[in-house]
Amino acid sequence: MYAVSSLNFGDIRLNVVAVDKIKEAQVRYPAAFKNLQGWYQILSQSNFHSEEELRATFGDMRGFNFKYKFPIPESTLLVYTLINFESQVAYIEEIKPGNH
Repeated sequence: MYAVSSLNFGDIRLNVVAVDKIKEAQVRYPAAFKNLQGWYQILSQSNFHSEEELRATFGDMRGFNFKYKFPIPESTLLVYTLINFESQVAYIEEIKPGNH
């Protein structure tokens, strides 16, 4: 799982956009239901200000600039995102099986 101890809870949390894609993936891949929910909760209840802060929690993620992909534990699923740290917005592009 992910290292929750590095989370920085504050007044402004990361706004996760396109949450319906998580719900769709949970229906399509029921074995990953809890891990997808956990990923969403960590991301949406945080206010990451930089890629370094994001990597401190999600060490196995890939990407740079604003495009990141997160492997979901105990599955082959990857969550593809666009993240703007300044505006605190994370957009979920897609969730699909893949190689990390």
